[in-house]
Amino acid sequence: MKIGELAKQTGLSIRTLHYYDEIGLLSPSHRTEIGHRLYGDGDIIRLQQIISLRQLGFALKEIRECLENPDFSLPQVVDLHRAQLREQMALSSTLLDRLDGIARELQSTQSVAIETLIKTMENITMSEQYFTPDQQAVLEARFQDGEADWQDFLSRVQTEMDNGSDLNSRSVRSLAKQWLWSMKSFIRGDEQLYGAIVRMYQQEGPKAASWGTMDTAMFEYILKAVSFLSLAEFTDLRIPTAQIFTPATRHAISLGQEAIRQINLRVFGTEGMLLGLLADKTNLVAKVLNTAGVTFDVAQRLIVDELGDSINATPAHLESEVAQPDDQTMGTPQLPYAPRAKLVIELALEHAERLGQTDIAPEHLFLGILEEGQGVATHVLKERLKLDLAHLEQQLRLAMSA
Repeated sequence: MKIGELAKQTGLSIRTLHYYDEIGLLSPSHRTEIGHRLYGDGDIIRLQQIISLRQLGFALKEIRECLENPDFSLPQVVDLHRAQLREQMALSSTLLDRLDGIARELQSTQSVAIETLIKTMENITMSEQYFTPDQQAVLEARFQDGEADWQDFLSRVQTEMDNGSDLNSRSVRSLAKQWLWSMKSFIRGDEQLYGAIVRMYQQEGPKAASWGTMDTAMFEYILKAVSFLSLAEFTDLRIPTAQIFTPATRHAISLGQEAIRQINLRVFGTEGMLLGLLADKTNLVAKVLNTAGVTFDVAQRLIVDELGDSINATPAHLESEVAQPDDQTMGTPQLPYAPRAKLVIELALEHAERLGQTDIAPEHLFLGILEEGQGVATHVLKERLKLDLAHLEQQLRLAMSA
């Protein structure tokens, strides 16, 4: 099973599976000729054990110790789950018994012993003070859906804290971005739910950080990281092209920005990257794509057709060639990068670093597009042009090694 298929089957993110591989917790048993991860039956069983142990609150280090123990088996994981459920059921039963006792006492005496009331209040969580019953049900469901990824996130944050990582480092910026997206997925545009969360943090202060299993120090650390990430994005420092792009890549990005302006888009996504790479026919990516029958004009027409109502282009725009950037073009403010494009750049930088390079070349950018795999660019190549993306990647890597 490929990594994308495994992520879809389990609900984990590809980034989480990459991280498991990096720390040696779950390394795929097989790889394709071009290096893509392939997971076998044994890997999938091991992943199920990891997920189960994470849901039980085990740290990644503890999970590794359990799985490396030859006496450890899947039935043990099931037994741990059963024990946890019994504890939860016991707590719920205790709370119900106490509430029933209070109700009976109130019916008979209209009063209740303070000791009984205190014991009951100890079982009422912080969320019950700020959220309606319906909101509590929503929160519980969403916590369960994202539990595995959330635990992985906490573990990675703790690692960065322990290492004293720079808040402006790529790894910490990635965590800040993940936290923002997890909050967006968690709140899902519910203004009332967002307001309740804000009130809880305003009233409870540092104590509220424990809500969601994040302690005060970790919460303050990630908030600082988010603040610096937001500042970098606001001041256009999020993607420092002068620092991480080669001249050839900067040239391709400039051509791509111009191509996107010509079709009246206002955001620079993977489709703009693809057009820019094709517009500069001198780079390896353009040569490989041209050999496969993909030209700038073909890609541009398919992108326009794919995006439909998102653009408002005239036929003249579509027929014109992409102009070489002159001084006036280079002075034009850059279009904002789409979130998917930012992820592609981070993946491209990882490809460059794995090859011992510090700057992103055009071929690294295209490898990032292929690995991300969900953008307009890959959709056009795979679905509209019916190209084998693995074969494309193989041809590019052969050209890079020549």
